[in-house]
Amino acid sequence: MRDRAATRALVLGLLALPFGIFAPFAIVSGARSLRRIRASGGDLRGEASATAGLVAGIVALATILAGVGYWVIAS
Repeated sequence: MRDRAATRALVLGLLALPFGIFAPFAIVSGARSLRRIRASGGDLRGEASATAGLVAGIVALATILAGVGYWVIAS
């Protein structure tokens, strides 16, 4: 059975790339999903989706933080 939170993490991660407000939600959802999948002992699937959502959320958050940092330093 597929973990629904893995799909949610992937969708939120992809939405976080153009719309950074979704980044923290993608990170939290991906991390929770990965924990649940690993604890299931093979009953749940979706590790790749959860990981992709987590990574996309981290990339989006890092981009936002770098942009804000640049804006603060440049102004």
